[in-house]
Amino acid sequence: MNRKIKQLNAFTLAEVLITLGVIGVVAAVTMPTLLTNIQDRVRQEQVRTVKYKLTKATDTMNSLGKIGPYGSLEAGDATEKFVDELKKHMSIAKICKNDELDKCWPAGSVNGYLTYGSTTLSAKSVSSMSKGTDINALTLSSGNTRLVGLVTADGVPMIMVYSPVCQALDETKNYTWSVENGKPITNATTNCISAIFDINGAKGPNKIGQDVRTLNSLFGAANLTTVAATKAECNALKKKYNIQWCEIEGDHWVGAIKQCDQLDLHLPTMSTLANVANAKYGTTKIGTYTLYSGPTHAASTYAGGCRAWWIQYDNSTWRVDGSDAILCGESTTTDGNSGFAIPSDGYWSSSEYSSSYAFYRIIGGSDSSWSRHYSRTLTSYRALCVGD
Repeated sequence: MNRKIKQLNAFTLAEVLITLGVIGVVAAVTMPTLLTNIQDRVRQEQVRTVKYKLTKATDTMNSLGKIGPYGSLEAGDATEKFVDELKKHMSIAKICKNDELDKCWPAGSVNGYLTYGSTTLSAKSVSSMSKGTDINALTLSSGNTRLVGLVTADGVPMIMVYSPVCQALDETKNYTWSVENGKPITNATTNCISAIFDINGAKGPNKIGQDVRTLNSLFGAANLTTVAATKAECNALKKKYNIQWCEIEGDHWVGAIKQCDQLDLHLPTMSTLANVANAKYGTTKIGTYTLYSGPTHAASTYAGGCRAWWIQYDNSTWRVDGSDAILCGESTTTDGNSGFAIPSDGYWSSSEYSSSYAFYRIIGGSDSSWSRHYSRTLTSYRALCVGD
């Protein structure tokens, strides 16, 4: 009788140790990136939640006819009177008057890029803040309006200013919400508010773009000349910023994204750039895709009695599209935002259009235009890095 001998196969101790070593190396390489991605997503959700809860309150206020003028430009008291109404519709744990803002901001100061063009952090004491210009407010006529501090029921400290010339909204209208990752963030009912807030409360790093964020404000923004990015650099940022195409060497739009990312900031949306233009020209009428022609062109002999803006669609057809509002001969106002001084220039937005083009807005001396058809290799547009 032939005896069959079973042979047991097993890993040797050396093989097990080698395998564990390989797993350890892979984990060491991938875990930091994975943890960073998780932290970024958690922060994004915290920021979204703060803005969403505030907007739910203002949305309710609008349905009751409570969004509109509060206080006066001369008195500078619009924010106090607005917050008196806001607290009826939003859970607020604490409210701090203008001369006691630090009592609502446990960290005491904010670290930000407080000079345009600078990439060096500077600390700004909250006790030194008093009016809209101190948070680079984008809301109209809020430059000399007093700030108010508050702490939400969730423990989020916020410093806010409200426009004293805020226009009443249609209380019967449902305003479209902006959406991020399929979730609502804000709508037009917060357009009269500028604010900074800290999702960590007293915890660090108290830095703009990380735990400190903005709403309709350029507080801590950096304004930089772009440096071109490579395909490899584009691919490294592709997932984080939902970039669709990485096909260009020397991509200045991606270069702008990279420069902002290195500061923990990001490029503005087209909507934010429209708000920047509104602050520049002292108006509230420039929407996301509005073309603006200042009063210097009001007497132009072009069609319609003002300068005609021509927009290229589908790379071939040139026409003026009636769906894109064109403001001509609009008189700008002296609105109290004298501390707001963004240079006339072209600025990349956070939105790409194709593998070759990205959206931008020009904020010029008298005009402001936008386009989706501008080469991503264009060197003249700047990176306006924001912390919203």
